[in-house]
Formats: sequence, structure tokens, C-alpha cells
Amino acid sequence: MASMAVAVTAPWKPHNAMSSIAPAHVSPSPLRVAIVVEAAGGGVAMHLADLITGLRVCANVQIHLIAPLGERFDSGILSDALAHCASFHRLPFRRAVGSHDLPSVLALRRLLYRLQPHVVHSHSSKAGALARLCRGPWKQVYTPHAVYTLNPALSGAKRRFYGGVERVLGNARSDAVIAVSRDEAKHLVELGIAPKRVRTVVNGVTKPNLLSRQTARAVLGAAEHAFIVGFVGRFDAQKGVDRLVRIARELSRRYGDNVQVVAMGSGNFDQAAGAEAQNLPENLHIVGRVENARRYFSAFDVFALPSRYEGFPYVCIEALAAHIPIVATQVAGVSELVEGHRVGLTVANHDDPAAFTQAIAQLVEQPTLYQTMRAHCASAFDHFSADTMIDRTLAIYVDLLAERAA
Repeated sequence: MASMAVAVTAPWKPHNAMSSIAPAHVSPSPLRVAIVVEAAGGGVAMHLADLITGLRVCANVQIHLIAPLGERFDSGILSDALAHCASFHRLPFRRAVGSHDLPSVLALRRLLYRLQPHVVHSHSSKAGALARLCRGPWKQVYTPHAVYTLNPALSGAKRRFYGGVERVLGNARSDAVIAVSRDEAKHLVELGIAPKRVRTVVNGVTKPNLLSRQTARAVLGAAEHAFIVGFVGRFDAQKGVDRLVRIARELSRRYGDNVQVVAMGSGNFDQAAGAEAQNLPENLHIVGRVENARRYFSAFDVFALPSRYEGFPYVCIEALAAHIPIVATQVAGVSELVEGHRVGLTVANHDDPAAFTQAIAQLVEQPTLYQTMRAHCASAFDHFSADTMIDRTLAIYVDLLAERAA
């Protein structure tokens, strides 16, 4: 086995001036980071794209990306990031838990020993479990991107099972577990993971290259003069697609076509909406998957997130970066973003559309409140920049390797 010895100071210094990590000497070898992901789509794909590209800016960081075969890897979002990877590998990871996971773990372990990373950073629950089952001389870092036990629909038995898995792997097989919000960090500690292992690094985004409002609306088929409520995300139950239909229906009763809802995302909308799909309102426009969706936020007047659970909704930061006020359910991360920076309104996390509809109505009918929240979006962006997220993630890698050297 190749030696894992490495100098842990510069040149892996975060590029943001706020970082206090100072170099002592130059390492002759790069910091090798293996990023393992099982579901690289949506917000996770955006996170990885920014993280990989940003880490590569640190000249002596080498990224090896390990991803699943098939559709659970969004090559559209990640295509540019792949150019910054030293190597890219596809393994037969599956979403469901089963006996097929054993060959996946063995294949991943063989690959990691060949790559000899200093840090293995796994993303989302399934990749986090597979990667942390691979013992080796590397440091293990895990980012859940919404711990599954935050799901309010879980039965008690499933909550205990998945919570137990997170607790065991978090304490026995993790050097750091990165929460993407204070709410998620608190939840991880409540599951029984040692507080010293839990680090908080909120998501961040780069400034979007927005289309003009008129062009974005024309492409999406949205009315030029209507008030547009936008939804961007996976079409599934977690994101509250059925709730979105009910909200659109209430808005239609109140405003007719003057307020429209535009839904962009991947997946089967009708399946995610369930029984609500039998009666879709005319003011709801289902666009489906759109490449580089962040460019189209300029079409929206308000962004809606009726999710049932989140870790820290990445898409809300994209709305903030586009200066679009947000209406969201009170899921993890929302209060510290939306309420903390006064960039929108939050409502209780339940299926009744009345409160959510009323929050949107406030922004439709109170232009002064609406413009104030737009201004708050502009001033809040620096708190959620990709540079800050990248620097803090790199600082965790450096800290862990410094602990080993000490």
C-alpha cells in the first residue's frame, strides 16, 4: 500500500480571506479527495458542481469523483465539474438497501485503495453508508444533505432503524459529519452522534447568469404580465408536489390567471401529486426538467417550497441569489435562511394549503413588503456564497489531517 503520509498545511489554504489557516511549508504531493455520491441530481448535483470546481481552484487539491451508473447522475449539471476531476468512476450503486450492497462496498473499497485518497467525502445517506463501511487510512467525511430521519412521514420503526444506522456510522466510522444547517446539526446530535464530530457548513451558490425576465417567461410558457409563483425541485412527495397542486388551485380561485404557478423539475409529476393529479388547475404550468434551471429564476416573482422535510434547501439559496422572495414550509434550514434574513415568509409544515396561499397573497397584494424582501435577498447573498462553503469544507479536511499528523 502506498504511504498516506502528507503535510497538512499549505498549499491547501482556503482562498477566502476570512479563513485563518496559515501555511507552514509546501507539500510535494496534492491533497487527494475522493467524492462518493449515490444520487447526484438536483441540489446535491449543484452542491457538488460548485464544491468540485471551487476546490480545484486550490492548486494542489486533486478530486476523484465516484458516482452511480444510470440516471441518478445528472451529467447536465455536473459536466463542467468533471473537467476539474483527476478521475471519474461509475459504480453499480442502488438506491434500495439489499444484498447487492455488499458487492458495491467491495468494489468501492478496491477503488479507494487504488486511488489512495487522504479524504473520502460521501454525499447523501446511501453513499454515506457505503463509503463509511470501507475501512482504510483515509479520513471519512459525510454530508447527509437532509438526514432521512427528518422525514415526518417515517414510521417509528423506520425512524429507529435509520436513526440507529446514522448513530453507529456517525460515531464509529466518521471523522466529521457535515450538517448543512443548524437545524440538521441539532438533529444529528439528538440522534446520538457526538457533538465533536458534527460540523455545520451551510450551502452556498455562485451568482446566477440569469436570462432576461421576458426571455425566461417566453421559454417557460409563462404569461408576461402575470404574477408567477415558481417551483424548482424533484417531483416527489418529499418536495410537496401534491401540496403545490392544492396551493395552485387556491390561488386560481382567488386570482384566476393573474397568478400562475410554474413547476420545473425531474420525475413524474402526476405520480408525485397522487390523487391531486386528477384535477390540475389551469393556472398550473408543468414545465418538467429544464437544463441549467437557475437561469430561469428571473421568470419568477416568488419562489415556493412546500417541502415536507429538508436539510437546507439549496434551491432557496438560488432564489435568494436571483433576488426572488421565498414562501416555504418550516423545514430544517428554512428559519435560519428565510426568517433570519427576512427574505420571505414561512408557514407551518402541514398539508392544508390555506396558510401557504395566504402567505403568497401577502406578497401579491403588498408591493412594499414584496420590494423590501427583494432588497433583503440582495444583501443576504454574501452569507450563502459558494466561496464561503468551499473554504469551510476545505478547512474541515485540513483540520482532520492536522489532527492525524499531531
